[in-house]
Amino acid sequence: MEQPPLTGYEQQKCYRVVPSRYPTINLFEDVANEDELEAVWAIEAMTNSRLNEQAGDLNRVPKADWLTGLPGCNAVMAAFTHINPEGARFTTRDFGGYYCAPLLDTSVKETVYHQERLLGYTDEPPQKIQMRVLVAAFDAQLLDITGPDFQESLLYNGTSYAYSQIFANEQKLRDVDGIRYLSVRHPGHDCYVLYRPRLVTQILQSKHLEYHWNGNAITNVLEIKLYGE
Repeated sequence: MEQPPLTGYEQQKCYRVVPSRYPTINLFEDVANEDELEAVWAIEAMTNSRLNEQAGDLNRVPKADWLTGLPGCNAVMAAFTHINPEGARFTTRDFGGYYCAPLLDTSVKETVYHQERLLGYTDEPPQKIQMRVLVAAFDAQLLDITGPDFQESLLYNGTSYAYSQIFANEQKLRDVDGIRYLSVRHPGHDCYVLYRPRLVTQILQSKHLEYHWNGNAITNVLEIKLYGE
């Protein structure tokens, strides 16, 4: 397979939907720079036995890529310090990434699929899951695999990430910023995965959503609003 072309982005708007319970610590926002974070982390680790549970494993992220001092940056860093042990399409058990999309509808459809997979795997009873929408902007040079040469490849296998994770690992070794790819759950639309937290230049919390799981599928996605807003 040929090496994909690069596409440059400046202040690209993107959406990410995450469970409302994360993140649980403001450590990354509370420090001014990487050196201060390193010092505070060392002290915190001596006294806080729940640090890895709360903030994840900082050692998974190269210091040069840390994002600190930016309002909302905890949610960005959490994508790299809290890693799915099975990985995802373009991340593995060894490294995380900030998955997002240029459209909120795409992010919702992607997360509905993954929440259904998780809830079904653990045989969860009917319930409501609160999610929150993160709106961010980033600057990056992303590998672009949205072209026709890649569309029919195993990178887009609907159920297996074996091939795409091999590809992702190769790109990480090449030190790329991330990947632009086609959404499998929202055909005709794009997604991004960023491999460096510091690529994000701003991030805001937006809407709150509620996913309704009936024991077999997520049947409704509702927006939660405070009465009077």
